[in-house]
Amino acid sequence: MNVDLEELAAIIELLDKTEFTDFRFEKGDLKIAVRRGGLIEDAPASAQMSQVPAPASAPVAMPVPAAPTAAPAPLATPASTAPSAGHVIVQSPMLGTFYRGAKPGEAAFAQIGSTVDANDTLCIVEVMKLMSSVPAGVSGVVTAVYAKDGDLVEFGQPLFEIKLAA
Repeated sequence: MNVDLEELAAIIELLDKTEFTDFRFEKGDLKIAVRRGGLIEDAPASAQMSQVPAPASAPVAMPVPAAPTAAPAPLATPASTAPSAGHVIVQSPMLGTFYRGAKPGEAAFAQIGSTVDANDTLCIVEVMKLMSSVPAGVSGVVTAVYAKDGDLVEFGQPLFEIKLAA
């Protein structure tokens, strides 16, 4: 079944304006499940839907077509997703557009070699005009940046590598 993107956008817009914790939508083979604050636990194992924890402030809807389709080429990621000893990988908390600075033309929040604290902002991920800051989460030195400014990043995609402070 083809997904009507206008209808999907309208549903997401309506959800964004309401208070809810769980939402399920089924139309033919299309199944959408949205939950604020955690995973959808009662979905049967055979159900064809992605389970993605949503930030409390923004709904996430992940339609999954019934028939397998060709996946787009993956974005550049590190050769190994396992970090080196004493290093941590900071991953994208959501699907969206990656920005290294607060505004176009401004300096990046963090460069390779930058010393960061756990609460320092590393980048911004934008989805539907909502800007979400991505904190370092740990203190240390940025050793790698895996996404380019303006790239579309996926949930869980590695964005930065940080060497932990001693």
